[in-house]
Amino acid sequence: MTASLTVVAALVGGIVVFGTLGDLTLSRTMKKVGQGELQTWRDAFALAWRTVGAAGFYLGVACMAGAFVSLLAALSVAPVSLVEPATSLSFVLNTLGAQFILKERVSRERWIGTLLVTGGAYLLFF
Repeated sequence: MTASLTVVAALVGGIVVFGTLGDLTLSRTMKKVGQGELQTWRDAFALAWRTVGAAGFYLGVACMAGAFVSLLAALSVAPVSLVEPATSLSFVLNTLGAQFILKERVSRERWIGTLLVTGGAYLLFF
């Protein structure tokens, strides 16, 4: 069963947007709760406890769940060889979010790599 390109594009958009929001939210949350070293199991359990107590964790997981549901729906109506390469736009959005929202330093080499991976994925459409 093949859906219209509009439906597939909307589902891929859901994967990209929800996935990117989830990644950025979880990254920001974990940077807040994950400060400290993980040297023992006790440290890991303490991190897990702090994580489940952070509201950002639940928002990030909800966004990732939205991305997963969109992925399942997309795979039910379109070939994986179309869906997965189309989601590579999330690499660019994650990198933009890392630099401008999370204030991470993104090197020129990392930008070039991100664009090459995304460009290479889009070559699969032709």
